[in-house]
Amino acid sequence: MNIIQETLNWLETKIDESIKNEEIVQFTGYSFYHFHRMFQEHVGMSLHEYVRQRRITSAATKLIYSDTRILDIAFSYQFESQEAFTRAFRKVYGLPPGKYRRLMRTLLQEENQQEVEKMEGWFLSGTNSERYEMRRDLENVLKGNASGQLRSKGQVMQDEFGTVMQQFNAKEWLGKRVKLSCFIQTKDVENSAGLWMRVDGKDGDTLQFDNMQNRPIKGTTAWNHYCVILDIPVNAGAIYFGVMLQGAGEVWMDEFTLVEVDEKTPSTNMMMPENMPNKPVNLNFELEFEM
Repeated sequence: MNIIQETLNWLETKIDESIKNEEIVQFTGYSFYHFHRMFQEHVGMSLHEYVRQRRITSAATKLIYSDTRILDIAFSYQFESQEAFTRAFRKVYGLPPGKYRRLMRTLLQEENQQEVEKMEGWFLSGTNSERYEMRRDLENVLKGNASGQLRSKGQVMQDEFGTVMQQFNAKEWLGKRVKLSCFIQTKDVENSAGLWMRVDGKDGDTLQFDNMQNRPIKGTTAWNHYCVILDIPVNAGAIYFGVMLQGAGEVWMDEFTLVEVDEKTPSTNMMMPENMPNKPVNLNFELEFEM
């Protein structure tokens, strides 16, 4: 939904400010409670939980890459005290802020940096995958201590693409409608970027597919939430998903989720014609006359 994406962009500019419910009402044009329900349904968490997580993640980045005092960081992200900040931070990262700062700085200084940057389960593919690279980013993060990054390198043609992807057996999802979602941030995307998912049959034929080509991400964008929704037929064999970058640019991704949804949630399957009727028509070929 556009209003959710616009609100997420707006919230990124307010992470280190106090945000009142009245401001959210003024920005969205909805009552706070109605918008809160919309936000939670779309993003999977409450609006205040999202803001709190973004503040803690931003604070974690500042702990690693600056020498700002912990007390000053706590106040800058709207925590009423260092103790309150420490409790919230420990709940997310399992460590108090000071110990987290020392541990992460030590980790970043280790000689074997390649081990830090491995992304288990993910692999790089595309038309010319050697013109793209994937890596774990410890600085630009939505939540936690890392995000995935896909970026072009050197000269890239507009029709070339790279993708960070995974694949898994479809057997646990057969007969279900599923929603794949994640947060994505982009920089200087010249052609397009997007989340994608594909469902293949046991014979290798593609049964369902969506790569957001009808709603592409372009240019430079803040962290935002995107999803694709597909049915998993009973004859499905494998599910593939990832984030694609076509042409030059950079893409960050974080917080992937895959959940079952009900039939009321519209599918985004791009293999189905957009104007297909819901039932057969004109079965007797008769002419219709208006009276």
